[in-house]
Amino acid sequence: MVVAEFPFAVSARAESRAAIPRAVRQVQVYFAAVFVLSLGAFVLGVEGRFPGGLFAYPPPVDWIPPLSSEQWLAAFTLHQQDPIYAACGGSQSLGEFQTLYWWEWARRASALFIAAAALAGLTVTSSIARFRFAFGRIVGLCLIVAAYGLARWLVGLAATEFEELARYNVGQYRHVVDVTFASAVVAAVLASAFAPPQPRVRARVFHLAAWLWAGALLIDIAFGALFMARDAAAVWSSWAGLGDVPLDRFVGYRPLWLNFVFNPYTIQLVHRALSAALWIAAFGYLAWSIRRNRQAVMPAAALFGLLTVEMAIGAAALVLGVPPALSPLHRIGGVVLLAVAFTLSPSPRPWPRRSPATLRTALPAS
Repeated sequence: MVVAEFPFAVSARAESRAAIPRAVRQVQVYFAAVFVLSLGAFVLGVEGRFPGGLFAYPPPVDWIPPLSSEQWLAAFTLHQQDPIYAACGGSQSLGEFQTLYWWEWARRASALFIAAAALAGLTVTSSIARFRFAFGRIVGLCLIVAAYGLARWLVGLAATEFEELARYNVGQYRHVVDVTFASAVVAAVLASAFAPPQPRVRARVFHLAAWLWAGALLIDIAFGALFMARDAAAVWSSWAGLGDVPLDRFVGYRPLWLNFVFNPYTIQLVHRALSAALWIAAFGYLAWSIRRNRQAVMPAAALFGLLTVEMAIGAAALVLGVPPALSPLHRIGGVVLLAVAFTLSPSPRPWPRRSPATLRTALPAS
């Protein structure tokens, strides 16, 4: 069994909608529901952090929120006694506290619902035969989550092993890991809703174009998250060219590699360069598909079009000072782009059906 069939093949291209089995449609509905939950958790978990977000430190919340004015006042008083609250200025009103409280409560609730949905998916696909074809896909998603836990541990280890990193706040690197892996999971769920696994169908596990696109987009997403964490828009907001930025600003830290993970000028330059290179590559991929592979024209056009829109949103957010509405839209656009990259595989091939005589030959003699 193929455990993690990434990237996904859009097998529905070769079949009419009426030919899709009922079990596949039910799996599609499951992944669509999980995508809605995961997208909500993604926005709630990412947009409340770092510059441009609601808060840098969430207030303490209970599973049962305050239900009366007195309970809200008591919770707000307890929040005001938090040393972190005083360190951050202590200027929140009760209304602002309620907004932050509900935001954090919804984030935790959405994460709990996703965990329950994943457990239900694993249970159903492993125990019911007609849904077993989707088991590998769900296990693959769980493996991404496990890799996320490992990456968070490695960030903590790097902060203790590298003296240069230990001098700075490593919360920004945890933020990068959070955004990158969350984008990968949400995009994989969306791709699973668009291109669900099929019974008696063998997906191609390795397809160079899909893996290259997914890898390049994930690197760009990681630098975009670091861009946000370091508030790079505050130091360089001109779009065309380098503007009035002196060149020595891009290499102001020693050792040199520290500029790529801490210097907001260098981080923004890398993010811009990667986005421009991806846009050019997407245009070339579309032109190649029109000439050589007509079946790949639609996904290539979707990739190029979405990448163009994504770059336009990013440029607008930069010039306008990163308004709250454009920031989550830009991140969601990255998730959709990554989902399209996951589905760049060619149509999968059916498993070869063996005749009864072949099966008797293959079975061991009793």
